[in-house]
Amino acid sequence: MTNEPSLRFLAVDELRSLAGIKWRRDGADFLPAWVADMDIASPQPIVDRVQQIVTSADMGYNMEIKEELAANFVGWQARRHAWTINQEQVRSFCNVLQAIDLVLHFLTEPGDGVILFTPSYPPFLKALTENRCEMIDVPLDQGGWRFDPDQFRRAAAAPNAKVILLANPHNPTGRTFTAEELHTIGEIAIENDLVVINDEVWADLVHPEGHHRPLASLSGEFAAQSVTLSSASKPFNLAGMRAAMAYITHEPLQEAIAALPSHLLGTVSTTGAAASATAWAECEPWLETLLCHLTSQRDHILSRLADEAPQVTMISPEATYLAWLDFRSLGGQWAIDPAGELRKQARIVLSPGHDFTEHGRGFARLNFATSRPILDELLDRIVKAVA
Repeated sequence: MTNEPSLRFLAVDELRSLAGIKWRRDGADFLPAWVADMDIASPQPIVDRVQQIVTSADMGYNMEIKEELAANFVGWQARRHAWTINQEQVRSFCNVLQAIDLVLHFLTEPGDGVILFTPSYPPFLKALTENRCEMIDVPLDQGGWRFDPDQFRRAAAAPNAKVILLANPHNPTGRTFTAEELHTIGEIAIENDLVVINDEVWADLVHPEGHHRPLASLSGEFAAQSVTLSSASKPFNLAGMRAAMAYITHEPLQEAIAALPSHLLGTVSTTGAAASATAWAECEPWLETLLCHLTSQRDHILSRLADEAPQVTMISPEATYLAWLDFRSLGGQWAIDPAGELRKQARIVLSPGHDFTEHGRGFARLNFATSRPILDELLDRIVKAVA
């Protein structure tokens, strides 16, 4: 007998009945594997906690839930990442992108430069456009998704450079940056007085070969030069709960936020805070079960592609449940927009690589946080299409 929690995989009919965008947007003719929602039910303790709030009509003002949320986040970082942080410097947001917009709003002016390691998550690009910032492109090496320190140093020295926007683990490639790489980022940021926004929303979804290190945990100087963002949304399938955390150790930003009218940024709802607080307090065993499944899914993709469609390749991600598939060797439209070809020929929906900057052309992103039968149907269709 085992006491390990089990995963509940949602069947296709059940998924199509949900209100979420993943299975609704494109209709019943398509099999989706694009947006980063899982086809796996959230852990039962979270469901029970939210149901208890609703069934007991406990929907009034709740002043304690934000303290519980912050305390549980601090405890999670200590247990999961051996990182001790000051709860007084933790602030909740509705999501990570809200926090990114806030940081860019305060720390940049129109025309200022933001360094991105590309290919890059499309909402990052949108945030730069909406804040009238310029992207300073540091492309990752497509042979291993590492950056060139010399190229990065030149980018950081650009006259308009103000911010480094870092996704660690990286989306879409699944890289976990090494301690050496992070030290390089931190040191160059300090040398050039750049603030690092660390989006660590994938930090709890690391495969055995990877290792996540919060940049701010490596030194007090790095922490003072950075803002760290996190959420329970990806590891526990809670995107609709709208809760994220920011560890704000950059003093000018702390002062700017403190000067805002107290209700301007809103606050996390009771259910959103309770869901995330419960995840961090009670659901670590469930997460371990999930990680075993996701690593198995990743390895299954690698095996099937190698055996049945070797023209399609993937550098094994060290984290996330995202497969960054390379179709460039097929040539033609496959080397330009493989997601478009798969949509037409296979009726499956992946994230188009070119949405992640020009460096994603010829790639497509597949979300493998699903059941094995659904994953195999996706792979069957890819194999048939490229054949």
